[in-house]
Amino acid sequence: MKKRVLALIVAIAAILIVGIAYFFLPDQSEAPGKPDSAAGRSDPLPAWVDPQDVTAVEWEGKRTSWLLQRTDSNDGAGEGGWSLNGKPAAESDAMRVLSQMNLLWAKGAAQKQPVSYLKDEIIDSTVTVAGMANTEETVYLIAAAPSDPDRVWIIPSGASFAYPVFVKDLELLEGDVDRLKSAPSA
Repeated sequence: MKKRVLALIVAIAAILIVGIAYFFLPDQSEAPGKPDSAAGRSDPLPAWVDPQDVTAVEWEGKRTSWLLQRTDSNDGAGEGGWSLNGKPAAESDAMRVLSQMNLLWAKGAAQKQPVSYLKDEIIDSTVTVAGMANTEETVYLIAAAPSDPDRVWIIPSGASFAYPVFVKDLELLEGDVDRLKSAPSA
């Protein structure tokens, strides 16, 4: 009798562990019970900017505008300098801005919607990214929908999906860049 009870407890514990692992896996992309979308698995979301490849990011917005540019990008190797609106910028500051941009993109990836989902959107900002690997610039629109004032949408030019971002997260990035712009040159 004791062996059966012990076996039953072990079996229940194993089921609970598997169930908990199923619901709380950190790399799970879909909610439990939803089938994995083919696009979500076979079409991984690229980063908004590749910090190693980007040569310039131009942000033209209603609240702020700026140009973050690599100053020594001739050979494409690592230790180039950076400027923010023509003033020298520390590489750590440039990398922080690029990382914050990618974090915005990643937060919206799980909630992406077809662009047709947006109705009456208003363009809030335009972001142009230039890289060494691509000779063409990539343009992203940041659109606000009056029906959802707490979010904006990142829309890659020509893409069929829009990626939501909370306005407070976008304002945090813009505020950090504004602080860097107003800081004395290093």
